[in-house]
Amino acid sequence: MTQNSTVLSGIELDQFMDRVEVEHQEHGDEYLLAQLRAQPLKAVSLESIDRLHVLWVNAGDADASKAVLAEDGQALLDAASEDARNELKLNLLVYQLRLDNYLKDEQGLLQALDALQQLSNERLHFDIEQYRRYRIFDDLQHAPLEVALKAIEVRHTLALINPGRQALRAWDDADQYRRRAQVLAAHEQDEQAREAALCAIAALRTAGPDQDVDNDDWLWLGNALIEIVPLRLAMFEQPVVQAIADLPLPQRREWEVRLARLAARSLQAQGDLAGALKICEVATLDLDSSGGDSFIDFHLPWLLENGQIEEAGQRAFMEIYDIRRHMWPGTAYWVHDRLLDAEDQSAWWPLCVMRACDDQQVLERFISGLPLRDESTPSLGPLLDALHAARNDLEQIDNVFAQALEEARRRAPNHPWINRLLAVREREAGRIDANTELAMLREAVSAGDMQDNRSAFSLFSAHASVFGIIDALHQPLPLMASGMYYYQFAGHLENLVGEHVETLSNEEAEPAWALLRKVQRVAYEHGQARLEQCFASGRGHRFDACAHLYSMLCNNLAINYNCYNDQHMYDQALELHARGIAASPFAEHYHGILNNRIALDDNLGVVEAAEQLWHFAADHGYSRHDPEEYLFEVSRALFRLDREREILIWLERVLKLQEERDISDKDLEISALFARIKVAMHLSYNLPEAATSLWLRYAPHINERDEPSLVGCAGDVLKGLGRNEEAIAYYQRSILRSDPNNAVDQSNNEIFGQSIAELQAAEKPAGKAWWQIWK
Repeated sequence: MTQNSTVLSGIELDQFMDRVEVEHQEHGDEYLLAQLRAQPLKAVSLESIDRLHVLWVNAGDADASKAVLAEDGQALLDAASEDARNELKLNLLVYQLRLDNYLKDEQGLLQALDALQQLSNERLHFDIEQYRRYRIFDDLQHAPLEVALKAIEVRHTLALINPGRQALRAWDDADQYRRRAQVLAAHEQDEQAREAALCAIAALRTAGPDQDVDNDDWLWLGNALIEIVPLRLAMFEQPVVQAIADLPLPQRREWEVRLARLAARSLQAQGDLAGALKICEVATLDLDSSGGDSFIDFHLPWLLENGQIEEAGQRAFMEIYDIRRHMWPGTAYWVHDRLLDAEDQSAWWPLCVMRACDDQQVLERFISGLPLRDESTPSLGPLLDALHAARNDLEQIDNVFAQALEEARRRAPNHPWINRLLAVREREAGRIDANTELAMLREAVSAGDMQDNRSAFSLFSAHASVFGIIDALHQPLPLMASGMYYYQFAGHLENLVGEHVETLSNEEAEPAWALLRKVQRVAYEHGQARLEQCFASGRGHRFDACAHLYSMLCNNLAINYNCYNDQHMYDQALELHARGIAASPFAEHYHGILNNRIALDDNLGVVEAAEQLWHFAADHGYSRHDPEEYLFEVSRALFRLDREREILIWLERVLKLQEERDISDKDLEISALFARIKVAMHLSYNLPEAATSLWLRYAPHINERDEPSLVGCAGDVLKGLGRNEEAIAYYQRSILRSDPNNAVDQSNNEIFGQSIAELQAAEKPAGKAWWQIWK
């Protein structure tokens, strides 16, 4: 019975709920219950009904929560328009499903699902798609069998009544049977599960040409069902194999890796663990450019199941070592499991913990995969106790490392990886000097035959600290086991060299950067070769199968050929960009092609490359895309090709982009203003009206900036328009404003002086300038 008869509703109810939601955290459930019962409450909107019924549940009064949905929900329906009523009904039924699922009310769940099914028979004037994706339908698949199957049926019904999914009918049917198969298998209804799985396969196999079914769909279905129908591997493989036959080799190899993973799981499900592990030579090839898609979630448990403890330990260690904060959390679970086994004395398991202490984020990721431990659990030993204690206090990272170090030394006192990890940690903490770190690293890397990029980089960094960056860059490139290692090593050198260069004179800095580019070139070439070997054979280091990594390698090497050390290897760079696009296209390749065409002074190539870049960036995105940077080169190329009218297309694109970015003319960078005036110059000869319009728009800003090269370019525009006296005035003004100590200004002055002499000597001929007649 409430103490206050005033009904709280509307804004007052919302404010009340805001308050009690906060106070609930501090005062607990009984306080919340008392506050809710203090006076009548009436929710009059869908949002307030949702909040209020949840508050009643949190306070422990399920009946009151049900009453909110029934009474306030019905009042809301009665007050709603006919068009809005069905969507309100659907939302209220979803709330009911959530509540009944929380209360484990099986009969209530079935009634709510039946009501949803009936509602789907009515005309629904709203987009149904978002409701089909609600999490409650996933949650209900873990409910009792009858409820789970009914929830799958209702979800499928919601998909069928969505006209926007017309091309996905086959996928929706397959999805329904897939879910049924998984639920039936979880309830040990094996025969029915297999029947449902075969129906899912048939749904995709019989899909008509109007249905959107691709390789990803077959892989998705195979990954979901292979343990249920392991003997039907070929049914998933065949459509994929046929579809990938004409793909570029890197992409085809990636699909072969995915199919190998499916095949390995099929064999394991049939009891052939040895066969599954043999296929892992291909299945564990990584498909992520950062090393995060390597099948470890299956491979590591299989190795342990097969008794290959050392192999499993090294696999777990390298996962943590290479991937760090992006590691598979399950790795930590298995490390924990092995540390609990007194008979397992492999040093790799405490080494895993040592590496997990690389920093607090890595340790936090590692701890997230540990099994939960009750506070009353007896001691698990110093190392595991320290790990669990760090769950709520990452500041204990040093203690965790110390315990892991002690355990690793107990198991393998001279293990090279102990000294490898310890050297860097001790140096970072200031407990050893650079000479000691270098000596420890050299011994560890040699003893452990370490061929990874992180060890190579640590050794290089230590060498640079002792002997200087120039000497370090002169050292032979270390041998590394994979193309990704070469790629990562080359990339990380950039920042390190930058740090050291800050302490060098200008005379020393230039050769340091030149040496860096040389080292990077060799590293990228080695990396490219490693990946190409893997693509050619289908075998290799697990980091050498990623098509996108190969594409990035091609891009970086192409940039090196184009931009550094005066190599001018433009044709080779273009070939690399073409390979990268074939493997895994991204916008930087198209930008690189444009830059190389500009360097080659290939007018037609510039125009074509710019169009490709523009459209690719529009379709796929490119955060660094700025047509301002190449507007001048494109307009010049079109001018030389006698295609001036197409310049207007590019001008419109750039001006629209400027408007979208909300940049006013007065706020344009000098380079952007310069490009626009160059466009006006190229338009001036054959499209004088467009050139004049552009000149009038930007002349005030040119005059205000009064920058010599910009002013001189304005003279070129006026010259092209036949306004000779004005052109001469701008040329003279540019010369007057120029810096006598600036080589570019002085070079421009010579050109402007020649233009002045030409204009003063004779009247300019009609049409193009004389030097264009021979084009």
